[in-house]
Amino acid sequence: METLNNALFLWINASNPSDTALLLGRFLANGLIYLFPLYLALSWLRSDSPGREALLQAALSAAIAMLLSWAISKVWFHPRPFVIGLGHLYMPHKPTASFPSNHLSFAWSICAGLALHPVRRKAAWILALIALPVAWARIYMGVHFPLDMAGALLTGLVAAGFGLPLRGSLIPALRRLIEPVYRLVFAWPIRLGWVRA
Repeated sequence: METLNNALFLWINASNPSDTALLLGRFLANGLIYLFPLYLALSWLRSDSPGREALLQAALSAAIAMLLSWAISKVWFHPRPFVIGLGHLYMPHKPTASFPSNHLSFAWSICAGLALHPVRRKAAWILALIALPVAWARIYMGVHFPLDMAGALLTGLVAAGFGLPLRGSLIPALRRLIEPVYRLVFAWPIRLGWVRA
């Protein structure tokens, strides 16, 4: 498995890329991930109760995924490609654990959490497709192995699975707790009809 992982990494990892390719790689590897929390925040402003509960489910899944990713890295530390001298590194990165990818664990756990709610399944698939170039870029730029991405997908799915039993209890309770604060903070835009109450 490690031989296949290394071979796939060397196939995807950039070799003598142009400045434009590196600029695109950096954006995809580090910038595109911000679309996921931005989607959650902006969607809240226009969502009804079921939609907001789906967003909270996704946020909970992401929190669980980050905890799982941290725990996995503590139990089994897998070095990054540049740490073992494999391939080329095109952006600075600390020599932290490679497996699973935190970026993709975060992204795909949001997708999996959204997919648990019918009102957000289409968005879940769109975001999952957006996550693919992030996964590719983090290999292309030399900070991750392909199996780190497979591990991230599994981490995201498991995290959403852990959050599933809370869909009918904690998630509605969280929404009821957050909405009064939201209505207080956003009272003026709500009155103007810019955002939903």
